[in-house]
Amino acid sequence: MRRLLLRLLGVATLLIAGTLAWVVATLPPAAVRPSPQPAHPNQITGAYHVHSARSDGSGSADDIAAAAAEAGLGFVIITDHGDATRPPDAPQYKHGVLIIDAVEISTTGGHVVALNLPGASAYPLAGETRDVIEDVHRMGGLAVAAHPDSPRPALRWRGGVMVDGIEWFNADSAAREHPRTTLVAAAARALFRAPEAVASLFQSSSAPLARWDAAARVRPTFSVAAVDAHARLGEDAGAGDASRLRSIAFPGYATMFRTIAQTVVLDAPPSGDAAIDAAAVLAALGSGRSYSVVRAFIDSPFALEFAAVGAAGRVDFAGTVAGDAPMVRAAVGEGTGARLVLLANGREVASGPGKVEFRAAADGAYRVEARLPGRPTPWIVSNVIWVGPRSPSAFSPPLAACSGPATPIPEDSWAVEKDRSSAATIDAGGPDLRVQYRLGPGAPAGQYAAMASGAAGETAIECVTFVASSAKPMRLSVQIRARGNGALRWGRSVYVDATPRPFSIALADLDPLDRRSPLRPIAARVQAILLVVDTLNAKPGTEGSIAFKDLAFVVAKNPGGGGL
Repeated sequence: MRRLLLRLLGVATLLIAGTLAWVVATLPPAAVRPSPQPAHPNQITGAYHVHSARSDGSGSADDIAAAAAEAGLGFVIITDHGDATRPPDAPQYKHGVLIIDAVEISTTGGHVVALNLPGASAYPLAGETRDVIEDVHRMGGLAVAAHPDSPRPALRWRGGVMVDGIEWFNADSAAREHPRTTLVAAAARALFRAPEAVASLFQSSSAPLARWDAAARVRPTFSVAAVDAHARLGEDAGAGDASRLRSIAFPGYATMFRTIAQTVVLDAPPSGDAAIDAAAVLAALGSGRSYSVVRAFIDSPFALEFAAVGAAGRVDFAGTVAGDAPMVRAAVGEGTGARLVLLANGREVASGPGKVEFRAAADGAYRVEARLPGRPTPWIVSNVIWVGPRSPSAFSPPLAACSGPATPIPEDSWAVEKDRSSAATIDAGGPDLRVQYRLGPGAPAGQYAAMASGAAGETAIECVTFVASSAKPMRLSVQIRARGNGALRWGRSVYVDATPRPFSIALADLDPLDRRSPLRPIAARVQAILLVVDTLNAKPGTEGSIAFKDLAFVVAKNPGGGGL
């Protein structure tokens, strides 16, 4: 028995030694760390898109700040999952690192990171992507499309081009592209070279960069590299202690912060006042005065210089220069071995070792990448300088027009619909038709309160019109239930507050609420028109009152043309 145990121990030792030898032999190249360079006083490097234990991360804000200080960062933007009803924490310096609080919101078209919200939303932000972005903008914030090219369909961006910014890179998505065996091997290599092992998972970035280039041609859109750090390896069950109990804090925050970062270009050096400095960092990000750096390739404070000089003078990151064939120049510190590539509207137009310049005869969006031999992902990606005039387009496509005479909906045709736990009453005793509602308490379980009318009868309609107001800000879901389609519903939400506003909702702009149907009605014979409050944009237990007047529908001109 002893001889057998010794043999087994010997075999195990050989296996461990062989595995270690293989891991060491296949280590990725160590990050290049050139001799120290003086950092630009107006540039500050930090981490964007980080999760704490408040959602599906493993550490507190203090833990994250300590890791960022260890990694030499100046700021961190924490983006825990939520619905924006929690007031964001005030900016503060922890361990010498500026901590900025933001939120990542789930929508039907992907996740939206909301930056620079001044306070809590009066109601949960959720539902259609366009509605969430509209709410973020109404509150004065910036909307960023998170992990748009995620391998997971549920996380992939499907919300269209109507955001302020796009994550051209997301470290979490990069890891998800690999099979488990590759991730295990990378984890073993991380014992020796952690940031480099994480970066070894980075693959070609041509597709996400092409997505951003296409967006930037439509409207000003900044780019950012997302660390998407959770410091949690284990079950991907979302936030909560149950998920964290089955996971380990790996790779750590400090490792991720040494892997990829975002450098912002400020108007002046940080002041030391957290509120002032946070506003400056967010303004620089939102205007495109920043660039991404893969620190696991070259970890150095080399500052990227990127400018265009025209007849009217010089502009830097995010600037616009007149289209008089300005000279566009970019440079990075010597000795990096990087090739700088200048792209116009996503197409390479010039390149050079360490620097590049080009006479920009054509209008468009110009940006620069620093590429290293053998690396599929650029070391540096800048934001754009725009050459020539441009007119920013609207965030959302125009809504379908409603024309033709409106048919009033009789007040006595409206009836209450609700779940068992909720309450609602309709009061038609004044100048307005008023619905009082209270959603059922407890956890969200389909609570809703609505008023519904079948007054359209067998007539095919194409629009619903009304004027609405509410004492407190809210979202109201305008829905139709079609005849002969298994009671399928379509709808869209509208923002309502104390100011009475007219609404004209075309059926062509409604989205399917029962995902069984991909169809979108243009005109329809409806079983009911519904005005609904539910737990998508209201918390259980919410109560309130909505006043309506001029409720009507518009009859379809051509009922047979594309109607349901």
